[in-house]
Amino acid sequence: MRENIIETKGLTKRFGKFTAVAGINLQIKEGEIFGFLGPNGAGKTTTINMLTTLIKPTAGQVAIGGYDLAKQGSEIRAIIGVVPQTFSLFPELTPEENLSYIGQLYGMVPEKIKQRTKELLETVSLYDHRGRISGIFSGGMKQRLSLAASIMSSPKILFMDEPTTGLDPQSRIAIRELTEKLNSEGMTIVYTTHDMEEAEKICDTINIMDKGNIIAKGTDIEIKHMIKEDHLVEIEIANPTKEIISELKKLPFVVNAHLEKGLINVYVKNKEGVFYKLTDFMHTRNQKVNEIRFKEHSLEDVFIHLTKKDLRD
Repeated sequence: MRENIIETKGLTKRFGKFTAVAGINLQIKEGEIFGFLGPNGAGKTTTINMLTTLIKPTAGQVAIGGYDLAKQGSEIRAIIGVVPQTFSLFPELTPEENLSYIGQLYGMVPEKIKQRTKELLETVSLYDHRGRISGIFSGGMKQRLSLAASIMSSPKILFMDEPTTGLDPQSRIAIRELTEKLNSEGMTIVYTTHDMEEAEKICDTINIMDKGNIIAKGTDIEIKHMIKEDHLVEIEIANPTKEIISELKKLPFVVNAHLEKGLINVYVKNKEGVFYKLTDFMHTRNQKVNEIRFKEHSLEDVFIHLTKKDLRD
């Protein structure tokens, strides 16, 4: 069993009368990719800012790498790296100059700085751009440089706050692959994202956060099983109507039904004979069934089920 490298008990942050993080308990194991998933305003970034010593908690206890957050902030900062949401390096400096400056802040000797800079710029595919001004880089290049800067000191724990937001598909894949490579080398990753597919692909453990609370946690498979209507059937017909959906909901073996992206999603109590029953139902209403199939719940299904469809600021 791996030890917990981060533990929180009752971690809370209030801004005046507003509670951004409401007494959460976290256990993050050494060497895992731990995902924070949640809508805007859920409290993810506030939690990361507390864990990385940028802001002080209002209440609660935090241990990171065996250090007490309240008393040993400098020791914690020595073992962590942070990839923020927005580019926060010096845009007027080159990648080499930015990494050299970071190395000096950590007290690294010049020869080590030079070696580590070359190694990291090659890792993030920026070595050929080492002499260019960073401010003119694309979003993906800036984020790869931010990642290189965050691991200049070879931290034990890396915090990544929505690192792929706004990036093109190629850049998202590159960041994801670099994240997985660092993790395979033993680094613990704390990763916040809006992207359900991304969380499902790379995170060992996922915590879904909403309104300052942890509302679900576990592996992606464990979280998917939180929806009790375990059997979802997708039906494709030529003319799905509200009347058909309404009639489907009245069937004794149907838990719920709704229309999504032109397909009828039907939640049923059990699988036995359901294809025959639903096909017969459609035929009696002169509806030709183009396709009918069972579908596994996705992480997005659970996310919407738990956080609802309300838009967030």
